[in-house]
Amino acid sequence: MEADDNLRQAFAAAGKKYSFDTVEAQFVAFKDFKVRWQRSYKWADFQVSDYLADAPQPVLMGLAESLFRRIIGESENGYSEELCKWVTDPQFCELKQPIYLRRSRNLTRSAAGENKSLQAAYDRLIGTGLVQSDPTLRLSWTKDANIRKVGRCSVLLRVVSISRVLDADEIPDFVLDYCLYHELCHLILGFDPTGARHGQEFAGMEAKFPQQKEAEQWLRRLCLYL
Repeated sequence: MEADDNLRQAFAAAGKKYSFDTVEAQFVAFKDFKVRWQRSYKWADFQVSDYLADAPQPVLMGLAESLFRRIIGESENGYSEELCKWVTDPQFCELKQPIYLRRSRNLTRSAAGENKSLQAAYDRLIGTGLVQSDPTLRLSWTKDANIRKVGRCSVLLRVVSISRVLDADEIPDFVLDYCLYHELCHLILGFDPTGARHGQEFAGMEAKFPQQKEAEQWLRRLCLYL
């Protein structure tokens, strides 16, 4: 395939620059956007999310360059400026979000639960001014009642999922709202491969929730985790 050839060419060129004799690269249908690699002294093998299969060559070249710089210790950020710009373009989400949803087998793909509604929780958060309405956002309950982690989000694909363990009448609305808000804070901060913005800035944003302490106490009592 032309896309695979372009990927191999980009990574081979970057590898040669950094003195790697053998470089392999292929697209893989990961659910999430990610890159994996193995390497030895002069050899490296990359598995790249096929969400980048239609990326222009400068994006692939930028990704390859930045990853090799990370491997040899010249950079802590695994993604180039070219790639970050491309994956945060609204069109990327528009085209790739349906693929992510199809690959997410544990999602109901619905905001309507048996007892509670994620859309209603989202509307309450909008009403308090904590978040703004985002037409690109998809909300979904999980099929399984995850207890170790009750919320998850894909920042790039703009999908937030909440464990159906919270879809129960005995769970106060403010607890559900807080869990949803926690995940939305990640989306508000945006794509940050370095994680630099998810320290004090994230904590400060999360603390704006009026019943944060009470919600966290509820979660601890139930042995649930965000």
